[in-house]
Amino acid sequence: MSFAENVRCELAALNVKKPCCRRMLGAGLLLGAKLLPGKQIALRLKQESTAELAIPLLSSLYGKAPDVRQSGACGHRFWDISFSSPSAAKLLHGVQEEGILPVTEGKGVCEGCSAALLRGAFLAYGTVNDPHKSFHLELLLPEGRGADALESFLSSIGYPPRRMTRANGIGLYFKDSGSVEELITLMGGQHVVFEVINSRIERDIRNNENRATNCVAKNIEKAISTGTRQMEAIGRLIETGRLDNLTEGLRITAMLRYRNPDASLDELTALHEPPISKSGLNHRLQRILSEAEEL
Repeated sequence: MSFAENVRCELAALNVKKPCCRRMLGAGLLLGAKLLPGKQIALRLKQESTAELAIPLLSSLYGKAPDVRQSGACGHRFWDISFSSPSAAKLLHGVQEEGILPVTEGKGVCEGCSAALLRGAFLAYGTVNDPHKSFHLELLLPEGRGADALESFLSSIGYPPRRMTRANGIGLYFKDSGSVEELITLMGGQHVVFEVINSRIERDIRNNENRATNCVAKNIEKAISTGTRQMEAIGRLIETGRLDNLTEGLRITAMLRYRNPDASLDELTALHEPPISKSGLNHRLQRILSEAEEL
C-alpha cells in the first residue's frame, strides 16, 4: 500500500459524529462529482476505504442508497457511485457553476466543519507523496469552478495552494513540508503525520551534514590554493635573489613556509621564535605575495 493510500485509510477510519461535520464531509466528497440530467449525481472513487465511508454517508445525508458498481483494469479498481438528489444537485450546481462552497462559518457549523470538508475532498481527489522521497500534496478536480472554489477555501484558512492545469483537471498542490504536515494534521491524520515530520528531520540532518562537508571541502580547497600561491611566490623570490632584500621577519616567515608547505597557519605561528600571532603571520604572507607580484 502506498503512502497516499495509508493516509486515506487513516482519514476514512475517523469517526465523525456531529451532523454539521458529516454534511461537510459529504460535500467534500462531492466537489468533483458529475451533475447529470434529472438531478443525477455520478461519483467515481479510487480506494475501497473511501468507498466504504462514502456509501453509507451519502445514503444517510440524501435519504437514498446510491447505486454502486465496481470496475477497473490493469490493476486499478474504481467504485462508481450514482444517486439522484435535489439537494446534492443544488450543492454541485453552486460549486461547479458558481464557484460557491458550502458555508463553513456561521450558523449551523462548528470548528471541525472546515477540516471535515477538506478531509472529504482529499479522500476523493487527493494524493500525497511519500515524504522520504519528496513533499507534495495535491487535490485534483475536474475542469470547472470547483477548483476555484476549493482554492479560495484553502486560501481563506491560511493555505494558498499552487495551481497547475493537468490533462484531467486542475491540480491544487503544496510542496513545502510545513503545509503538508499541517494539512494532514488538520484533516485528522495524527499518526501518519509523524512519518512526515520524521522524514523532514532526517532530510534536514542530511542537508546540514552535506553543507558542513561542502564547507570543509571548500576551506581545504581554499587553503591548498593559497598555500600553492605562497610557495610559488617564495620560489620566485629565491630564484631572483629578491628574498635577500626583504626584512629579517619576512625572510624568516618565507623560509618557514617554504620548508613546511603542509603546515597550517597555527603550526606556522608556533614555528617562529618567538611565536607570532596569526594576524601577524597573515600580514607577512601578504607582504611576501605582494613582493613576488612586483617581479
